[in-house]
Amino acid sequence: MVIPLRRTIVVALALVSILLPTVARGQTPPSVVTLKASTDHIRYGQSVRFFGKVDPAMNRQQVDILDSDGDIRATAETGADGRYETMLRPSDNDSYRAESNGVPSDQVHVRVQPLLNVHLGRVRLFDRATARGRIRPGHHGGSMRLRLKRGGNTVAHRDIRLDGSWFKTHFKINKPGTYRVVASFDDHDHLAVADSSEGQTTPLPRLSAGSHGPYVERLERRLRQLGYHLDGVNKRFTYKTSDAVIAFNKVQGHARVTYVDAGTWRALADPVIPHPRFSSPRYHIEVDQTKQVLYVVKADKVIHILHVSTGAGSATRDGTFDFDRKLAGYSPHRLYYPSYFDGARAIHGWPDVPPTNASHGCVRVPMWAATWIYGLVDIGDIIKIYH
Repeated sequence: MVIPLRRTIVVALALVSILLPTVARGQTPPSVVTLKASTDHIRYGQSVRFFGKVDPAMNRQQVDILDSDGDIRATAETGADGRYETMLRPSDNDSYRAESNGVPSDQVHVRVQPLLNVHLGRVRLFDRATARGRIRPGHHGGSMRLRLKRGGNTVAHRDIRLDGSWFKTHFKINKPGTYRVVASFDDHDHLAVADSSEGQTTPLPRLSAGSHGPYVERLERRLRQLGYHLDGVNKRFTYKTSDAVIAFNKVQGHARVTYVDAGTWRALADPVIPHPRFSSPRYHIEVDQTKQVLYVVKADKVIHILHVSTGAGSATRDGTFDFDRKLAGYSPHRLYYPSYFDGARAIHGWPDVPPTNASHGCVRVPMWAATWIYGLVDIGDIIKIYH
């Protein structure tokens, strides 16, 4: 069968119309599409103006703005002069192109900087300070770096795994000074960003008998951490706290006072650490008559420190002695829980333990600590006394 020539031409034209890009009725396919952006970088939440021209110009031609995945992000129409513009709010770094009737423009690149805010809470010596903040857009799996700065020096850092917009961590404050936190974030999808908190200065309050509150608690925890004997930690500055403060000042070579001032706080942050004069026996007691303190020594380390008062003049003899008897309660001479080591000389509790040597030859300890030291000493244990 012979197909008429006219019918063949009609079928061929129909196939061509299917295969060629569709052109809107009444529109001429452009030969050139241009695209520009009002800026190549923004902060998250800001908008970018995309604009360009289609040539040859035709009114109301549709122009699509596509991202790097080929998804349409915005649409515009040309004016009579072929120009168009539209607004877009990118959320991350991306490349964009304009397209009209299948004709693409060159790409333009827009980078996005996240919004980052960080805050450092109250800083107190020997306490934890909380650093918290927010980054937008939120991230799941990214890493935020936080640096704790004291003055101009980084003293600690944390890398936090993000799970959304909000983040939080804690830093231990070990030294007095002014602190701030610097947060920084950098990934492939955004511009790098950093933010710094306002500076926070550690208070160094004056404390004395009768003081109470969180600073007393931090004081007592620090004293116990350094080995100064206290039978507990609370928020009240009692006579027990005063005795531990005196012992600390003695070891540091400071004035033997019972109150705490800014100098005391600084010394607590960077203290003189006492070392035993003798390494044997493995467990023993030492009494330093120059400093007027008692050390409990174990494995060549001072593990407890106690404020004492030894004999006036030379009433307490230097030397090495062993404990040969103990008495629970009061002795006939009103020595409280005495542990004897040199004849009638003993470690014992006494109502008055001044910061200097004032006893008749014994080693006085505060009444509240007498049963504690009594329990640490066994018959046959060694005590070493020296200046």
